[in-house]
Amino acid sequence: MIKTEGVICILKPPGMSSSDAVTDVRRVFDEKRVGHTGTLDPAAAGVLPICIGRATRLFDFLVDKQKEYVAEIAFGAATDTEDATGTVTASSDRIVSEEELRAVFPAFTGDIQQIPPIYSALNVGGEKLYKLARRGEITEALEEKRRTVTIYELGLIRRTGENRFLIRIVCSKGTYIRTLCKDLGEAVGVPSHMAFLLRTRSGAFTLDNCFSIAELWELKEAGTLSSAVIPMDRAIEHVEKLEISGVSKKNENLLIHGASIKCSDPREDIPLRVYLFGEFLGIGEVHNGELRITVWLGDEARQIKGMKISGRVIHHNHIGRTIGFPTANLGGYDRRQLPNEGVYATIAELDGQKWPGVTSIGRNPTVNGTELTVETHIIDYDGDCYGKPMTVIFLKKLRGMKKFASLDELKAQISRDVEAAAESLRSMT
Repeated sequence: MIKTEGVICILKPPGMSSSDAVTDVRRVFDEKRVGHTGTLDPAAAGVLPICIGRATRLFDFLVDKQKEYVAEIAFGAATDTEDATGTVTASSDRIVSEEELRAVFPAFTGDIQQIPPIYSALNVGGEKLYKLARRGEITEALEEKRRTVTIYELGLIRRTGENRFLIRIVCSKGTYIRTLCKDLGEAVGVPSHMAFLLRTRSGAFTLDNCFSIAELWELKEAGTLSSAVIPMDRAIEHVEKLEISGVSKKNENLLIHGASIKCSDPREDIPLRVYLFGEFLGIGEVHNGELRITVWLGDEARQIKGMKISGRVIHHNHIGRTIGFPTANLGGYDRRQLPNEGVYATIAELDGQKWPGVTSIGRNPTVNGTELTVETHIIDYDGDCYGKPMTVIFLKKLRGMKKFASLDELKAQISRDVEAAAESLRSMT
């Protein structure tokens, strides 16, 4: 199973929704954690950056960037959808000249006001606006949804036919190009609509970075799929870089495990790309002279290894014992110190000895559990540990949480987990 993480740029064709593209990327990469950085109109084509794996944590650092489009505006007809897929609502035979169109561009450059089209993905009362429009519940644009967007550049590329022009737009997130084309028509006094739209850039991602879904499948078959993925630190090169070196091993471990360390860098309270001896760790911030990693994107195994939690063994539902894998359930621990949900190779410190183990952190989905539990199967331990203090030291993540169809399937997986944990422990000694 491919576990590549990063950003993939999809060359979305007209007719494909952004959510459809996300679904296709999930299938190609066998990864559930996939999300786009901003919807691209289904009728439009072009650049659609999609985050894979932990790169989904970068959404806030990617979503607000500039967009660049090439659009064809058609004068002579307005439609209810503001594009070529809609029903004509107004028409005119008047011909618009290049000079006329250029003359109104200045009024649409800079900060402008837009009312979202009724056939848009905007949420109204928990439902998409276009769904309400299709049911006839909304027939006019909602004035109260008016908002400010920024057009940084607006220019004419060329005439493509009678009353049809290709224009280039550089704009802010949330700009409706369909609405811009409609408003340009109103400005020259001739009804218009958007005939075609191509997004040529989204932030730093351009058409040169893009792959079609078919090309991704071809790369996967050839075993070169990772070559299409932009690494996480490269995807956020617009974020300033902070290189850390010359720190003690203690401070290195503190930083890796989420604690703050002293830092004299003057760039306080802004996101920084943090590297430790050249290794990318993630996004961090300096506050009051101390640096802390706020979004960990480095080697997960490095962060997990050495993490520990302490508490006492408590009684629970004893399901593990019924399937041949009794577990010591930990209580009284500091939940802030827990790794993410999943199954880990661990060492259990109990009765003054160290025992190899497999620790599950989760809600026991196979038995419809709802409470978060920390359960350790202590390999080769055969004593009574209830009420005793225990420390669990995490060494490696084996897998994520999963719901199994039966207890027999769960039992078989736990058996594999025990083998994997034992092998991991042997390789570390």
